[in-house]
Amino acid sequence: MKNGTISLYTFHLARTFNDPLDRVSEEKAKIFGEELQTRLTQQISLNNELITRLLHDTYFTDLTFSSPDKIDLIPDEIDRFNPSQFLPQNIQNINAAIGQTTSIGQTIFIYVKVAYKIEANRDLADSYVRNFLKDTPYKNDKITASNESNLLGIPLFEYFCHTPAISNTQEPVCHILVLLNYEDKKAVKKLVDCYKDIVELLCSYHKIKFVYQQADVSYQAAVKVSQEIAKEIDNFVLYVADKNNNLDKLSEMLDKLPLLALKHSNYCGELEFSLTTIEINHQIYKNYLQKLLSEGSQLDSWQKFSDRTRDIFLKQIQYWLNYMSPRKELGQQLTASIQTIVEIEQVKSDRNLQTTIAVVAVGIGFAGVAATASPYLIKQIPDQKLTLIPVHFQPSFGLNPPHNLTLSVLFSLGAGIVGVAIAARVIRYIQKHQKSRIARIVNFILGNSQPQ
Repeated sequence: MKNGTISLYTFHLARTFNDPLDRVSEEKAKIFGEELQTRLTQQISLNNELITRLLHDTYFTDLTFSSPDKIDLIPDEIDRFNPSQFLPQNIQNINAAIGQTTSIGQTIFIYVKVAYKIEANRDLADSYVRNFLKDTPYKNDKITASNESNLLGIPLFEYFCHTPAISNTQEPVCHILVLLNYEDKKAVKKLVDCYKDIVELLCSYHKIKFVYQQADVSYQAAVKVSQEIAKEIDNFVLYVADKNNNLDKLSEMLDKLPLLALKHSNYCGELEFSLTTIEINHQIYKNYLQKLLSEGSQLDSWQKFSDRTRDIFLKQIQYWLNYMSPRKELGQQLTASIQTIVEIEQVKSDRNLQTTIAVVAVGIGFAGVAATASPYLIKQIPDQKLTLIPVHFQPSFGLNPPHNLTLSVLFSLGAGIVGVAIAARVIRYIQKHQKSRIARIVNFILGNSQPQ
């Protein structure tokens, strides 16, 4: 094996949909790449070369390390590249320290020139990868290439490595590509000429995977909100069935539902955005894949990923959207139903209050008339002394004669009670016979709309 290189391709989302367009630029991509280079080279004392690009809304960084002494790079000596610094966890930590970007994925390229064509085989590629990862959390003796392909005529071996506890730790997969080239200068020239195509394809690849993972998160969040709305629907059904209900419970629901409906609509919007983003990047991926295939590449696994995007990722997100669409309106519909009931209950309450006021007003009217007529109905005794105590003890025990004012008050109070009773009976009659002539007259007087 002759001298080789290790290249780290990183892709960082520099701008979201809500960010201004001028947030990203080629200059900012370069600054970001230089900061990444500075931090990595503090741990990796090898010659390196940096290439940065702004790919749409993504910062691309290619940091290639090579051995300074030009000696043959055998698998057992690959640890000189300090492999742990290339791993996704370390790059994410650096990204967090730099800030303002989101890592959407990375690919490690191991490029080695072999002395004999027969050496460009899977066993050698496996050996490089196992030694590269032997002192890292990704150590795994069962690491093997997914398939054997060629990139522009150079044998290509692709690896998806993960930690043994990936299901528990959710650590990202380490994507490694191994190129074993046997003195094929034409292939090397093609590799240089198609560099941009390879980078664009890998950018779309990582973005598709990243966006699909985000879509899964949005879907799970939407399901959770749907369940909360479903609970409110159950509470609403119980409320309607309860004859002793009150408006306080409905008020609590009205406080919750608009926010839940907004959250659910937002998560569904994120799913729609994810679907569109993957569709666009899938088309970009297919275009660049076709260009590489037309140059003589054999990339079965990359073609399978394209098929998987079409048959699984896109269909799965569309299924999530179809599943969520009927539920997207539930929160709004429930809110509208509650508001209708609240309005009805409020109208009933207003009518009851209006009826009470009318009944009391009649009673007051009766009392007023009685008070006015009392001087004519009750004999007036001039200079009568007002006594608060109804009994006397001197000269003997007996009752004090009631004062004219007392009799007038009692007479007015009695008349008011009679007026209230009559008014209440008339109102009940009107409510039971709303189409009667007397009901229409009274409703007109009270300002109520007449029933049709």
